[in-house]
Amino acid sequence: MSRYFLTQQHNTNQRENRAYNEDFSIAFNISGKLGSKNDVLYVYDTQGVEQSRIRQVSYGILPRFQLLYQDKYVGSIGFNFAGFNDVIFVRYLNWVITGEIVSGKYRIRHGRKKLLEVNPVEFPDGLFYQLDVQNDAQASVHVAIAALLDRWGMKKNRSLLKLPTRSTKYKYKMATRINQ
Repeated sequence: MSRYFLTQQHNTNQRENRAYNEDFSIAFNISGKLGSKNDVLYVYDTQGVEQSRIRQVSYGILPRFQLLYQDKYVGSIGFNFAGFNDVIFVRYLNWVITGEIVSGKYRIRHGRKKLLEVNPVEFPDGLFYQLDVQNDAQASVHVAIAALLDRWGMKKNRSLLKLPTRSTKYKYKMATRINQ
């Protein structure tokens, strides 16, 4: 089992990201963009060799993505409408992603076996996702999926991007004074 830390995206236009290992040295570089058909998100190791790739094959409310590992098609990811907790299936790998994508707490399972657990953590450097990967050979695929879900969570919940301003604070204070 190994642990990685993925920097949280704070801007939907940000195209580069990094995944660090336990001693905070760079393990993977993530680059690319999503949002349009045929957009690609790449995961490179520290030598610059492409390890995995996620390609968007459709767009709209519920887009579909192809997952490639070392230039071989291994699965597809499709989002769906769910209730409070999200359930996402990775076809051809028979993986199930369950949890809350927007808050960054989810797991990837294959049957009853847990493959990945993701939790948000805060360090003095900023906000990160802690990825607990069970199989080191699948680490780049899990980092790619976590980067995809991070970007999807930011697009899904745009209220996270809006920081409170002085005018919104004032309006909130006025509303509380009127209600008293």
